[in-house]
This record gives sequence, C-alpha cells and structure tokens, in this order.
Amino acid sequence: MIDASLDIARRLNDAPRMFWWEIDVALIFMGAVLAGMVAGYLFSGCAVGLLLAWSFGKAKSGEHPAFALHLLYWHLPAQVSGLSRTPPSCQRELQG
Repeated sequence: MIDASLDIARRLNDAPRMFWWEIDVALIFMGAVLAGMVAGYLFSGCAVGLLLAWSFGKAKSGEHPAFALHLLYWHLPAQVSGLSRTPPSCQRELQG
C-alpha cells in the first residue's frame, strides 16, 4: 500500500515534488531517460536515470535544500553559474 502523505506538501516551504521525488531528482531521471530515448536505448536510459536519481537523492539527504545550487557554485565558473558578484570559490579568506 502506498502512503499518500508522501505526495502532499505539509508546509508552504516544502520543496516541489514530482511523484515521490523532489523536482531536482526527478529532472535528473527524466534527463537520463530523454538521453536514452534520443540514443535509441530507452530501457538503458531508464536504468541509468534510476541509478543517477537514487545516488543524487542519497547524496543530498540530510543536506541543505539548495544543495544542488551549492554544487554548481563550487564546481562551475562564475560566468556559467550566474553568480558573478560573489568572490571566486578558490578564495578562502575575506578581503576587506
């Protein structure tokens, strides 16, 4: 029996959900399925999508809700992430 309380947001600040996943995990799964469909390997794309979504969900459990944005900040250049007014991530000490 499926617990229906997993799909209903309890508070206003709850993250948006798609089925039983949060939206960022669901987008990872759908991206892998789409890549598998384009390449002609639908079932392999589904399997890889499930594996990636599961591993990302495990990695972000217990972390800040904006964990994915923090990863983008640390691993992408400032021009790509859109955070050009912040200091570079390699600068560890505050100047000023």
